[in-house]
Amino acid sequence: MTSELPAQFKTVLAQWSLPVFMTRANKNRVGFLLALIATVLYLGSNHFHLYPPRLLPMWWIDEAVPFIPLSVWFYISEYLFFPVVYFTCRDLVNLNKYFYSFLFLQTISVLIFIVWPTTYPRELFPLTENVDGVTYFIFNLLRTADTAANCCPSLHVSSVYLSVFIFLDDQRGKFPFFFIWGTLIALSTLTTKQHYMVDVFSGFFMALGTYWIFHRYIAYREVASSELLRA
Repeated sequence: MTSELPAQFKTVLAQWSLPVFMTRANKNRVGFLLALIATVLYLGSNHFHLYPPRLLPMWWIDEAVPFIPLSVWFYISEYLFFPVVYFTCRDLVNLNKYFYSFLFLQTISVLIFIVWPTTYPRELFPLTENVDGVTYFIFNLLRTADTAANCCPSLHVSSVYLSVFIFLDDQRGKFPFFFIWGTLIALSTLTTKQHYMVDVFSGFFMALGTYWIFHRYIAYREVASSELLRA
């Protein structure tokens, strides 16, 4: 993948740096904190809106993709995906970059959801009685906890692909596995009728842009050894 930022933007980024603060000793605590912040940000913006969420126009592909309730299992595998990615990543500098980029992505997305809330007409795709009991329960639970709002850009998609991209810098042999898993999750946002196609596209490009900013252009500085020991 190649990408270029405007020269003035790169100059601004080069003028400051972020600390590499995460260590093997505090990795678990930092991971828990990141998950907690992301959950609070998402659920807050998902249930409380400054304006009424608006519907987006359906593309032809939105209408062509079938409703597949069983694909909810791919959808919810995201909640396993993130800890697997986090604890698979071995390079601590890369993991620090991931922390900053993931937090930035969550914050920007939530601000968009607050200023411009969007929603999906899930009522057009009711669960039928031929869905097995466990899948029916999980799907209903998902729709109760995760409202039809927060559509564009898909944070489900952007968070997954941002997580995939870190394997371009660490253990590249694992990139295909996580890319396939992440893509199945992204596609499931369509087959579960949680998102529009435009949400998937915008989520992917948000992930790509965030990755390039935090993993390619922003500088990072080492923290003094005495500070690391106290972490």
